[in-house]
Amino acid sequence: MRTIPSLLLLAMLIPALSQRVGAQGESVEPVAKRQVSIAPDGPWGNLEFFEVPLEFPTETLSSFAIPSQNVEWVLQAATHEEMDSILLVAGLTSAEISNAFAGCTVIQDEDIFRVYPTTEAVLSMPLETRTKLYRLLSQYSQNRFYRRPVYINQQNLSDWFRGSEVDRDSITDVSMLAYPTPNGQGFYLSDVAYTLRGATSALEERELLQGLLRSSGLIVRLRLSRESLTPGIADYWTAGYKNKAVMPLLESVVTQNDGSSIDIAHLIPALPRQYLNQFPDTQDGADGRLPDWFWTCYNFFRSSPRAVYADSPDRDRLILKEFEPAMPLNQFGDLLLLNSGGRIIHGCIYIAADIVYTKNSSDIYSPWIFMRIQDVIGYHDVLGDVTISTFRKRAPLPEAP
Repeated sequence: MRTIPSLLLLAMLIPALSQRVGAQGESVEPVAKRQVSIAPDGPWGNLEFFEVPLEFPTETLSSFAIPSQNVEWVLQAATHEEMDSILLVAGLTSAEISNAFAGCTVIQDEDIFRVYPTTEAVLSMPLETRTKLYRLLSQYSQNRFYRRPVYINQQNLSDWFRGSEVDRDSITDVSMLAYPTPNGQGFYLSDVAYTLRGATSALEERELLQGLLRSSGLIVRLRLSRESLTPGIADYWTAGYKNKAVMPLLESVVTQNDGSSIDIAHLIPALPRQYLNQFPDTQDGADGRLPDWFWTCYNFFRSSPRAVYADSPDRDRLILKEFEPAMPLNQFGDLLLLNSGGRIIHGCIYIAADIVYTKNSSDIYSPWIFMRIQDVIGYHDVLGDVTISTFRKRAPLPEAP
């Protein structure tokens, strides 16, 4: 017997329309059904975009470590009194603590408490309590899906799961267990373990994971005409010296079909264009690890990639050497750094309007995609304290005569 979800979250459950999207981001849904948005005006020209869900290839599922279906909360404390104090400091009231931990199993291992809550406690937890508790749990590396929850960028869950193999009962579970992101942009789901309990076979379990862990990318188009292709727009997309190869393409599009549009995937440099809407494959990890956000940002304008990563000891030195702090307005190719808790937690490349080029994780299940910056913040801002700093690629030094 399933518990009825709250009316607020149940309202997200409207009938889903069928849509199938391949791993390369190519939708076969009729174009008329796409919800096309228009970007704000700016030096980039007239942009329109729509979302496409990207599910990692089915064959990749076999390498995914299926998480345990036992809900576990890990807290670092030496005593029960210290654990209660940590919970109170996190904003939970004594009543909230009592209700959330009622009937749970607690195992203490030195300075670690492993808490196994009851199903009733997980399902009946008020949204405000869940938000505060799970934000606390996100600070401990042992809490895998609390530290890095599933990010759902839609207010409507049926829109998020449209075209997936996730059944309605599982979507109902998600509606009960999802909680809002700090910036109000979409929802987090940390209770993946509980959600998997509804699977009746290994195949169904993996299909559910594939639906839960999908990414939402953008297809962005620039509308062009002889009148709109001004020197300012051309200068914006060529990014000065850094991307000058796109100018002949812009002129050709206008000449061949005045008033047409071009996918801006063709306007970014060759290396990021090669990876856009793709998931990493084995050859991307030839040096023993997969590309992450810093690899993606640092190599954006490079013709061949350099093996540098977010945890490379010379990361900060490279940023200061090859980029310089910049003030708004952002320009095409700027490096946007997300800072939280006094450290850099992510970086992405500014494209235009509020659209960026990003790879949100270093694993094989994270593709290179265009996203709105507010969604990137929603994805990474677990603690609700993210700030953004902007850096611009330095001009090359003049060659010696």
